[in-house]
Amino acid sequence: MELSSWRDIILIIWGLVATLAMVFISIMLFLFYRKTVSVLDSTDLMVNKVSEIVDYVNTEVVRPVSRFGSMIQGIMQGISIFGSIFKKKEDQDE
Repeated sequence: MELSSWRDIILIIWGLVATLAMVFISIMLFLFYRKTVSVLDSTDLMVNKVSEIVDYVNTEVVRPVSRFGSMIQGIMQGISIFGSIFKKKEDQDE
């Protein structure tokens, strides 16, 4: 066999190996993409559920508690105002 024949055989073998490697890499990338997309979809669903839970807690817990806190603060301010009025009145009577 001549040297040019060996060269051609080696080029053909390297071409086949490179083609098989590219097919294998393409398949692996496609499988990775499918798994990544499914993980991202499930993560998106989880984020949406957590967002719904946060909205519910905000509506049902945080707002009533803050309104109750505002009411208590208003009552305390009213008591302090009435207390200061009566103290001034007692100071004026003396």
